[in-house]
Amino acid sequence: MNKRIFTSILLIIIGAAAGVAGYYLIQKNKKPSVSLTGNTSSKKERKILYWRAPMNPKEIYNHPGKSNMGMDLVPVYADEGGESGVVSINPVIEQDMNVKITTVKSGKLHADIYTNGNLQPDERNEFTVTTKTGGWIEKMYIDYTGQKVHKGDNLIKIYSPELVSAQEEYLTALAYDKAMKNTAAPSSLLKNAIRKLQLLDVSKNEIQQLKETMKVKKYIILKAPFSGTVLEKKVETGAKISRGTPLLKIANLSNLWIWADIYAYELDKIQLQLPVKVTIDYLPGKSFNGNISFINPTVNKKTRTVKVRIEIPNKKGLLKPGMFANVDITGKSLGVYPLVPEQAILRSGRKNTVIISLGNGKFKPAEVELGGYADGYYQILKGLNAGTKIVTSAQFLIDSESSLRASLDMFSGSDNKKKSIKKNIKKQPHNNSEKNDKNQKDSELIRKGVINVEAIDKNNDGILYQDIMDWNVISDKPGTCPVCGMKLRKMTIKQVKHNLKEHGFQYK
Repeated sequence: MNKRIFTSILLIIIGAAAGVAGYYLIQKNKKPSVSLTGNTSSKKERKILYWRAPMNPKEIYNHPGKSNMGMDLVPVYADEGGESGVVSINPVIEQDMNVKITTVKSGKLHADIYTNGNLQPDERNEFTVTTKTGGWIEKMYIDYTGQKVHKGDNLIKIYSPELVSAQEEYLTALAYDKAMKNTAAPSSLLKNAIRKLQLLDVSKNEIQQLKETMKVKKYIILKAPFSGTVLEKKVETGAKISRGTPLLKIANLSNLWIWADIYAYELDKIQLQLPVKVTIDYLPGKSFNGNISFINPTVNKKTRTVKVRIEIPNKKGLLKPGMFANVDITGKSLGVYPLVPEQAILRSGRKNTVIISLGNGKFKPAEVELGGYADGYYQILKGLNAGTKIVTSAQFLIDSESSLRASLDMFSGSDNKKKSIKKNIKKQPHNNSEKNDKNQKDSELIRKGVINVEAIDKNNDGILYQDIMDWNVISDKPGTCPVCGMKLRKMTIKQVKHNLKEHGFQYK
């Protein structure tokens, strides 16, 4: 019995020893974890260059600690260097990020522009019929709007006492010259009478006829200046009219205009005399050809568009003013350039960036200059060549990682670059007493309870410094906010009190 107990205890001890030995053996042979960038080296063997803020790669320190935003600083290792701006991503993580890559190809943008507009009469072929003398409408030869007229057709018969008076003055002046036997040259009286008739649109033939017949005409007949269509009829028979009263509006509709809107960014695709194809919903299956005859020199401030005038022949009269037209402009060629999808462009202020795939999980951002745009593609004028592979999805994540490496890149360069970045490293306190002193000073800037504003002004200059994000952070000297890291703003005591009141702080 004692032997069995002894044997059991011995087996338990041997098993425990084997378990411990196995655990250490497994830990020794265990592979290091894979980082985001695919680096498999042990952290104990990696040299730390400096610490940086996780949200601001330009905020760097020479010791671990907290960033200006209160976040733990992130170490930057020496083995994370390499080619400037290059980011390495583990293939597994690259797949999880759903990184999609495409090859840049050269080509021409689809330069056609689709827009719409309204048909209108050609303004050069419009005429408003009016009269230079007052009177009454005796007869309308035009019965309705839309009536066709030809050049020289009678339009309106007008009774004009003013015209009668002018004719009688002419006959009187003519009789005076005859009585005075002025055969050599007409008198000034006769010249003035003739001039008055001419100003009333009485032709030379009508004046000669008046001279021969000696009969005064009571009526004046207005005639069509050219062939066209009556668009507006503004008077009726018997109406009294004054000088300059619009009576009819006539237009020749054999040629029409279309005013179409073009976005300002598409102006580089158009020019005068470009061909245009026009279709009308009211005329299915038919298309009409025209060309651009005018481009408005100004841009509409609200719509950011430019008016473009298109001339369309209308010999058969199928097109009517007021119709809605679909306009297809064949744009001019913008040349052959590398083309990239719109979603591949990263925009940040004045810069446009694409992420280049270098292969083997390596990526690098490249600044590019954009050209024309059409159908979801941009021309690349500078910064990228055809055949280059670029990222079209998840590029925001890669660009963010690349930005975080910007400071590290300087260590892989010259000694001058190293010195430059070291100047920007903020020294952390080396001992607890220094840390405590700094924390105490920072906490003093954060005012609590009822804030005695005037007591903060120790030098009695009436000037304080306040954080515009954390309004209860107030100092008598310039500095930065211990909460958010922003620079304190210079303000008067009155301004500080006003800000505290506006944001719900108590003060005195």
